[in-house]
Amino acid sequence: MAKDSKPSNELLKKIATYHGVSVDEVVRDMQDTIDATWDNPDPTARKRQQELFPNGKPSIEEFIRVMAKQALEPADHSI
Repeated sequence: MAKDSKPSNELLKKIATYHGVSVDEVVRDMQDTIDATWDNPDPTARKRQQELFPNGKPSIEEFIRVMAKQALEPADHSI
C-alpha cells in the first residue's frame, strides 16, 4: 500500500481476520481486483471509472475511501 492510512489499515485487518487470511493477502487480492477492473474494455465500466476516479487507477486507500462514500450516498438509479 502506498501511504499508511490508519482507517484503511484497520479495515484491512478486520477483513483479513474475518476471512482468516493475512493483511498482505487482502491487499494483494484487492490490488488484483482493481487492476482487472481497470483493464475492463466495456465503455460503460470505463465511464463509471472516470466518474469515480478522475485521476486514474486508484490506490487501495483511495478505492476504499471512494467506495465507502458511495455506499453512504443515496442510490442513483440512473447509472
